[in-house]
Amino acid sequence: MEKSISITSVIVLGIILLVIGFLVGYLLRPKAVAPEVKPQTCPSCLLDSKLTQNWMGFAIGQIKEISGRDLTLSSDGETLKISVSEGARIQFLGEEGSKEADFEDVKIGKKVEIQFVVIPERNLVGSIVTILP
Repeated sequence: MEKSISITSVIVLGIILLVIGFLVGYLLRPKAVAPEVKPQTCPSCLLDSKLTQNWMGFAIGQIKEISGRDLTLSSDGETLKISVSEGARIQFLGEEGSKEADFEDVKIGKKVEIQFVVIPERNLVGSIVTILP
């Protein structure tokens, strides 16, 4: 009987040592460190490159000012001026989808989305103006 108790004790002690060894190994393993990712702003090096012809983007905001074909958008205290090209597509977005509109339909106070390109002189030129509901 004493022999079976000592064998059982050795087995239990062995299992406890294995669990402790596993836990220590797990906690002390080398940690994989992900490289730090820095947020990117509009990369001026691309705009300054002779290889880059333009840079595309979208802007959404409320029209604060209209001067000729220049629209000044406002959102969350920021403003952005975008020149709308003569050939730009102007459209309304409604429940049925989008329908064609004219530049005269663009009014101060309307919420719009403008697809634009940044040309090498760093001017924003709008190519599609969507008047939002």
